[in-house]
Amino acid sequence: ETISSLLMAYIAIALMNHLVEGPLRDPASLNKPSTEPLVDAYRIGNIPGMDVHWGLIVGILACVLSWLLIEKTRWGFAARIAGGNVRAAQVQGLAVGPLIVGFTGLAGGFAGLAGMLEVGAVQGSANASLAAGYGYTGILVAFLARHNPLAIIPVAFLLGGIGASGGLIQRRMDLPDATVLVLQGMLFVVILFSETFYGRFKIFNPDLWKRGS
Repeated sequence: ETISSLLMAYIAIALMNHLVEGPLRDPASLNKPSTEPLVDAYRIGNIPGMDVHWGLIVGILACVLSWLLIEKTRWGFAARIAGGNVRAAQVQGLAVGPLIVGFTGLAGGFAGLAGMLEVGAVQGSANASLAAGYGYTGILVAFLARHNPLAIIPVAFLLGGIGASGGLIQRRMDLPDATVLVLQGMLFVVILFSETFYGRFKIFNPDLWKRGS
């Protein structure tokens, strides 16, 4: 599902670019094609007393609701079974196909919600810069959070902080902006390394230390 979603993302980007540069284009946007800007009345403002827009609260609520759906409902229980072993889910009579389609559609809805917040709170209009690769970062966040919606919240703050530090690293340490991507890649490799070798060697598994003693 991940590979097919990534491939279909290019189709969605091409469709968005066609609409932005064609039927939905603002005639006043000459250098950078975009849709007509939202009026201030329809923009999403900041949280009172903070320099952060309401998308932060929406994102946290989305994580909490996702956790409740997965952990506290029968649909979530069925999805966890299907995610762990598709064959076992089929043997138990679960409708694996509709489960995959339903949760994939729900994930797409959350992605659309994030895009709406990006347009309504940050960009002010739809343009080509919306395709900023947030989906790839989202996959990394989900992997580091071990597919736990509540763990996504601190992990997203961590990777968001790393991403926001790109300009600071470039100015203060005279390093290229791509250093952020290197840091994210190193973090991913370390987690992948721990996943691969945990339980295989004594140094990575505390249980083996107890047995050896």
